[in-house]
Amino acid sequence: MNTHTPARRRIAVGAAALLAAPALGGAGASAHETTTVVPTYTVVQEGLTAEQGGELARAFGTENALQPNGYFSYVDTAYGQVPLTEAAAERGGEKGEQITAQTLDTKALQRIRPVADEQALERGAELVKLAQLSPDLTATPEVTHTELTITSTTGRTARAKAKVYPLDTVVSYRLDLGGLPVTGQGAKLRLTVGPDGAVTQLSSALRQVEKSGKAEVISPRRAYAQCAALYGEGVKQDEPTLGYQFPELSAADASGKGTVSTILPQYTCNPADGAQAHRLVPAVEGAAPAGKIGAVRTGGTISAKVSVDGGTAPYTYLWSSSSTVLTSRNEAGITYERSPRDREDGGEQLTVEVTDANGLAATAHVDLGSDGETSAEFQPGGGGFGALSTGRTDVGIEQTINEWQCAQDSANGFRNVMADHGVPTQFDWRGASAFERDFKEPYDNSYVDDVDATWYTGHGWPGGFTFKGAHDDTTITPGDARWGNNDLEWLQLESCQVLRDTNGNHDYFGRWRQAFAGLHILNGFDTNAYCVGGGTGGTFASYLFPKKFLWWQLRPAYRVQSAWAAMAIDREPSGVKYRSMGLIRSDGVTNIGDYFWGQGPTGPDIPLTAGTGMWSLSGTV
Repeated sequence: MNTHTPARRRIAVGAAALLAAPALGGAGASAHETTTVVPTYTVVQEGLTAEQGGELARAFGTENALQPNGYFSYVDTAYGQVPLTEAAAERGGEKGEQITAQTLDTKALQRIRPVADEQALERGAELVKLAQLSPDLTATPEVTHTELTITSTTGRTARAKAKVYPLDTVVSYRLDLGGLPVTGQGAKLRLTVGPDGAVTQLSSALRQVEKSGKAEVISPRRAYAQCAALYGEGVKQDEPTLGYQFPELSAADASGKGTVSTILPQYTCNPADGAQAHRLVPAVEGAAPAGKIGAVRTGGTISAKVSVDGGTAPYTYLWSSSSTVLTSRNEAGITYERSPRDREDGGEQLTVEVTDANGLAATAHVDLGSDGETSAEFQPGGGGFGALSTGRTDVGIEQTINEWQCAQDSANGFRNVMADHGVPTQFDWRGASAFERDFKEPYDNSYVDDVDATWYTGHGWPGGFTFKGAHDDTTITPGDARWGNNDLEWLQLESCQVLRDTNGNHDYFGRWRQAFAGLHILNGFDTNAYCVGGGTGGTFASYLFPKKFLWWQLRPAYRVQSAWAAMAIDREPSGVKYRSMGLIRSDGVTNIGDYFWGQGPTGPDIPLTAGTGMWSLSGTV
C-alpha cells in the first residue's frame, strides 16, 4: 500500500467489533458535562434500484449482482485467484472421496503484476460517483491488496523468510456522515481490480439520506453508564464513541423503499477487555424500544413473553438460551424444553433482543436456575456486531456466546444452508454446552475432528479462543491444537485476531503450524471481526455451493478459501482483514484450491511431518 493512503483507526475487540475512534478513557470520563446536538436523517432511498444496479454492472463490466434489498454484491471466481497446477492423482481421503492434488504455479505467481494504486483509485472514483453520495456523506479511500504469503518452515518455529505476493488492488472506503463515523451492513463501498484491469469484486450498500432535524445526544458519561449496565458487572468500559449505524438494507425487489425511515446517532461501547464484543447504545434518550420480559420455569419447560413500547414499529424479536438451540424467532413469546449438554447443569439464562424498524435495539435477560417466575426490564442497546469416521460428509458447530443474537444467527445460518444441500450437522453446541475439550485430543475425535468442517463463533485473541466453562479449561491455545488426523478438513473461526500478524513477521505461521495434522485450511481474521445481525455462517456456507434458479446456474461453487473471502467482503465492514492458511507439502502440493466435497477438486491431507512450507491468503475488506 502506498504511504499516502489514509490510515485507519481501530480498537481491539473480541468476538465482535465496530470501527471507531480510539477510546479516550473509560471510568475517567470527563466530569464536565456538555450538551451535544447532532443531525438526524431521513432515509430517502434504500440501496440501489434495479435501474441503478444495471448501470453499475455495465460501468464495470460485471454481472448484475444486485440483491432484492438493494445491495450490489459481486465477487468473481477470479477474485484473489492463486495460480495452481494439477498434480498426479492420489488415493482417497478418510472416507474414500476423490482427491486431486494441486501445486502452486510459482512461475505464474511471479508474473502477476497488480495494477497501480492510481488506476484502482480512478475506478473507485467511478464507484463513488455512481453511488451518488448524500450531501453530508463523505467517502475516504484506502488502497490494499489481496496477498498470498509463502514461507518455508524450520522445525516448529516457521521463522524462515516469508515472501508476499500481491494478487490484485483493492479500494475500500471509510464513510462519515455529518463529520461522525458511519458503520454497519448498510454502509459499504469497495471494489477490486485484477492484474488485467478487470473488476473482480464490487460492493455497494448505501442509503440516500437527507438532514431532517437535530437531536440532543446523551453525554459520554451517560452512555458509559448504559454500556456498563448492558455488559454487567466485571466488564470495565472505556469512553464510548459517537457515530451513526446504517443497519442492513431492507428494500423489497430493489425498489429503493425499505423499512428503515430514520437514522439516529448511536454510541459504540468500548469495553476495556479486548476479548469482549462492542455493542451499541442509542445516543438519543428514549429512542430505543423499552419494555419488560416475564418468564416462568416449570421443571425443564421455559415460557416467556415480552411487552414492548417506544422505538418505531414493527419490532423484531430474537431469542437465545444458555442451554438450548432455539430455532423460533421474531415472536413476542416463546416456549421450549431445556436441552443442556450436561444434564446436571440446572442453570438457565434466557435473552431476548428487540430491534425496531430503524435498527435501534434493546436487550433483556432473565436467570432461571430453578422453578418459578422472574422478570426484567429492557436495557437500551444491543446489536453488534469418540467414534471414527463413518463415511458421511457432515459438519459441526461450537458457539460460545449464546447471549449475542448475531452469534446465534451465524450458527443457525451455517446449519440451515448445509442442511439445504444435504449436509447434516453432527453436533451443535452453544453457550455453556460448547466445551473446549471438543477441540482437544482424544475428545476431538468424537466432535471437531470427526466432521469435515466446523464453525466456531466466540471471543478470541492472537493466542487462541475462549469458552464459558472449564472442560477442562476455558481456552484453546495453539499448544492444544492437533486437527485433521482423524477427519477435519476446514475449520472456520469467527473470532477476533486469532490469525493476527502481531509483529510484522507473519508470526501466525509459527503459532498455528502444529495445529495442522491433516487439517486443510484454517479460516479466521487478522483484525477484529464483526458479529453482525443475521450472522456470517449462512453466507459462507452458501458460497460453498452453486447458486441456482430453477435449472440455471447463476454462479458456480467457490473454493473454501474464496468462500471465506467472499463472506468477509459481503458481511464485514471496511477495515476488517480476513486470513486463510495451510501447509505446503515437500513436493509443492497445497490445499489452497480446495472445494467442499463434491463441488470441485479437493486436495489430500498433508501431515505436519510432510509440510515443508506454509501459505496464507489475506485481504482487507
